[in-house]
Amino acid sequence: MRVFGKHWVDGNRLPCGALIVALGYGAIALAAGAEARADRSIAVEPRPLERAERVVLHPHAERLARRFGIGDDLAALIYKEARLADVEPGMAFGMIATESGFDPAAVGRQGERGLMQIKPSTARAYDARVTPGALHDPELNVRLGLRHLKREVEFFGDRSLGLMSYHMGRARLKRELADGVPPRNRYVDRVLSSCGSDCG
Repeated sequence: MRVFGKHWVDGNRLPCGALIVALGYGAIALAAGAEARADRSIAVEPRPLERAERVVLHPHAERLARRFGIGDDLAALIYKEARLADVEPGMAFGMIATESGFDPAAVGRQGERGLMQIKPSTARAYDARVTPGALHDPELNVRLGLRHLKREVEFFGDRSLGLMSYHMGRARLKRELADGVPPRNRYVDRVLSSCGSDCG
């Protein structure tokens, strides 16, 4: 017990003081280490992935999305652009199904591009800055395609003739009408049968 007696303490003040200081620094270092480990654990902890905002479809758009088997994002885009163009949404869906099968990368035999298979020359009638590659952008393609359809329907004053003109071209359709022979084109039937009662 003499280790803790007065003689040991008096004769060993420096070592004892050094020991106390060392113990104090040790405790501080341990606390700092624990805090650093805690900080590191927070820093490397994986954050939960932010959920993408789910598209909320109009009931009609949702029905069309299910009918044609396409994703909500594309269905929402087509539905929105159809409403803005004052085109029956079901007919817009039917046209895109017939033209490209909902493939934005589609390229036709005569250079038609994108979802609505628009020719670059037709697109430039609405926007001179449009490039062929830009027509693979779904929003731009659908917007220009529906504007063109709307113009053709208004020109002929008939939905079926407007669809036919979109498909074969106005000049050719006018020639066939001038000949007095009703033009025969299964395109209109394919579009209207694909959307059925949703074509309105």
